[in-house]
Amino acid sequence: MAILFWLIILLVCIFAEIHTQAFVALFVGIGAVIAFFLALASVPFAVQTVVFLVVSGLTLASLRPAVVHKFRRSEVVDLSMPTSSSLTNLTGFVEDVVGDEGHPGRVKIKGESWKAVTEADAPIPSGTQVVVKKTYGTTLWVEQL
Repeated sequence: MAILFWLIILLVCIFAEIHTQAFVALFVGIGAVIAFFLALASVPFAVQTVVFLVVSGLTLASLRPAVVHKFRRSEVVDLSMPTSSSLTNLTGFVEDVVGDEGHPGRVKIKGESWKAVTEADAPIPSGTQVVVKKTYGTTLWVEQL
């Protein structure tokens, strides 16, 4: 019966980790695996439980920080600066004259209309083909082709 109990705990941990990716259930699952093998060796359930708690706690406290550091983005993204995106290097056409940041226009890319600005000295007239150089939120920085 204890073998089934630890298998259920292990399956719940696998399911929880897949859906949360919090790297907590992973280490509880490691404790359940150790307890499962103790159950196979007919170790008393009380000992299995203590080993489960100790192994889960120790692995959670000692390994989770390293795992979180490895798999989570630790770099800070500065959202105040224009960046590359999936729209970068795509081409489209100007719908409404595109000027500087004080005079944005609109461009059509892949059938969608986007707010756009340019760093060029002169505004880009309607109908001109442009390429996206960078983005800032939903505003595109474009250059004339």
